[in-house]
Amino acid sequence: FNEIRFVFETTKMYGPELKRLASAEVPQRVPTTAASARPTAMRVAFRRVLRAAAVVALLLGVGYSTYVYTFDRVADQFVALDVPAGQRIEVTLSDGTRVWLNSGSRLEYPSVFGRHRREVKLTGEAMFEVTHDAGHPFVVKTFASNVEVLGTKFNVEAEAETGSFSTTLLEGRVQLTDPATRQTIILEPNDEARLTEGRISVVRNADLDVVCWTEGLISIRGLSFEELMRKFEKAYNVRIDIRRREMPVIGFKSGKIRISDGVDHALRVLQHNSDFRFEHDVRSNVITIY
Repeated sequence: FNEIRFVFETTKMYGPELKRLASAEVPQRVPTTAASARPTAMRVAFRRVLRAAAVVALLLGVGYSTYVYTFDRVADQFVALDVPAGQRIEVTLSDGTRVWLNSGSRLEYPSVFGRHRREVKLTGEAMFEVTHDAGHPFVVKTFASNVEVLGTKFNVEAEAETGSFSTTLLEGRVQLTDPATRQTIILEPNDEARLTEGRISVVRNADLDVVCWTEGLISIRGLSFEELMRKFEKAYNVRIDIRRREMPVIGFKSGKIRISDGVDHALRVLQHNSDFRFEHDVRSNVITIY
């Protein structure tokens, strides 16, 4: 569409010049006679058309080159989006793909996607709802593996500092590469890929509560006490210092905690079935677990 519009605008801009060239007189080297008048007139008209066509071709060539150069330059401009602790952000990319970013996450993406692939880089956790485009694969690059899709809905968590990586598929299909074996892994809906000791394993019929953070909730299913405290730190923008030789055991096998209720309320809920106590120094924004 942009190319067509450029040609149209160029034609309007240089229309008078084309008309002048087309109507310009061509010198006649051979005197016109009654027998040669018609062929000469045809040659003159043909030359006019060729000259006008050459100008149009030149303008179109320059226009297309300018369009491609400008498009590639814009596609090379990356945006880095950092989500502060305690907040969540939703962003729509240039192709219509929607991304929900969890607190403490970072997403790098081009202001306009290129002509061949759609690539973004993620650190942290995000859920993607990718606009389908079979000709332009969508790739999420992380420290552990690249997740490639065409059009789907999935969650990715990639924390290079802790070595934590997982991808949970809600809709569609995705593929990723095992960093150890370089083998391609295909995920179907309700599958979850996890990084364990440098290898990626797949869990079928995974717990889809992992995406409840998009609704302002924290799922405690399958988390250790330490893992849950790390999630609390990001969700509530607070530092938690655990001063125990042994980690408390979470007494609940499953459940969700509403972030908007506050960190003190969340810890008191855990205390019903877990043996620990805590102190919250509001001034220093530090919680100490005993």
